[in-house]
Amino acid sequence: MLKIYEKIFIVLVTMSILSTNVALAQRAGDAFRTYSPYTLYGIGDMYRQGSIANKAMGGINYGVRDPLGINSYNPAALSIQDSLVVMLDFAAGSKNTYSKSATSSTSANAFYFDYVDFSLRIAPNLTINAGLSPVSDIGYDIARKETDPNEIYKYGDVQYSYAGEGGINQLHWGAGYRLFSKFSIGINMHYYFGSINRYYSQEFLTSTTFGNIYSETKTQISKIGFTFGAQFHTRLNSTTFLTLGAIYQPKTILPAKKETITLTVGDLSTDTARNISSNVSGVFMPETFGLGFTLRKTDKIVIGADYTYQDWSKFNFDGTSHSFSFEPGKSHTYNVGFEYTPKANNLKNNLKRWNYRAGLRYVKTFMNCNGYNITEQSVTLGVGIPLTRRFGSKINAAVEVGQRGSTKNGLIKETFVTFSVGINIFDIWFQKFQFN
Repeated sequence: MLKIYEKIFIVLVTMSILSTNVALAQRAGDAFRTYSPYTLYGIGDMYRQGSIANKAMGGINYGVRDPLGINSYNPAALSIQDSLVVMLDFAAGSKNTYSKSATSSTSANAFYFDYVDFSLRIAPNLTINAGLSPVSDIGYDIARKETDPNEIYKYGDVQYSYAGEGGINQLHWGAGYRLFSKFSIGINMHYYFGSINRYYSQEFLTSTTFGNIYSETKTQISKIGFTFGAQFHTRLNSTTFLTLGAIYQPKTILPAKKETITLTVGDLSTDTARNISSNVSGVFMPETFGLGFTLRKTDKIVIGADYTYQDWSKFNFDGTSHSFSFEPGKSHTYNVGFEYTPKANNLKNNLKRWNYRAGLRYVKTFMNCNGYNITEQSVTLGVGIPLTRRFGSKINAAVEVGQRGSTKNGLIKETFVTFSVGINIFDIWFQKFQFN
């Protein structure tokens, strides 16, 4: 049997390897974690936080309180963990996106690291947590030709190309503490880090008079932020439990350093290059409020809902110019989820011990493009498959199918299918045995 320090060493090595892989993949820029023209501006698509189990239930987090899973998004939920239990949860995913405008369509696939989370109870009523996950993703590659007759008359055929990659990740350390018998609090400290790379070119296809323009902008971000959480948990009757949850994340300014390299190349003109470094202001993680609840009927049924509010209206969305007119605003997210376990203690029929999950998600995003607010809606399904009879280790899988945007007003409608799978390792570390 492995000793405690050996198990801790294995966990730390696993998290280190996964962290290194994420950093290398980000620097290499060899694959997008997402693919969407809506990531042209700002820090890109916001990552759906939470475990695979919670994502399968529509993405609910705030009121989820499960002794067999890690809910690091509301750190107050960590306090439910048993004193002998240690958990490691890690996952990966894939996303297929089908984009359609009024005149064209395209598709893209992405495979990505999802998250890794580790939790350990270190004192009565106190559990600590550490993990790594994405915060936002950027990925697009767009080309268009000039259609204005006046511009074509002056310059000939002109092609504009826009591309971007990268995003922001976070290392987080958290703690959950049961303050009273029915009330728990928690805190997460986040270290945000990442790189956003954008590329732009303007090429004169039928004229040698003008020099082609190529530009590359790299923005580096690093900052520490915090999230505070609370949960009120009580028994309504002999079989029903209610949990009310809330989180608050203060506005976190993200100091950003930008370096832009511009190269002009032409047959008849002198090649020129410019390198400009500057600090970017107005980049931040917005102030966030989240409220939610769950109702749990013993170990059989869980239902819940979340609401999240964020204000992006003063964000400096310094992105590549495109045909969109863009105006940031406030976002509202609504999540509803459900879980059903036929018979958790049935050791003869494994299918009756599976967790069957479903949910809905609706987002009024912060993006207002061409005078149209971009909304997103999706349905989620998933399962939790026990790996052992004795403990709570599971394989969790989730599928999300949804749509974003519209083909109206010159915009793009996206249909996406996301598949995620993870392993939650549940172990007893501090039990004393008579024989070893």
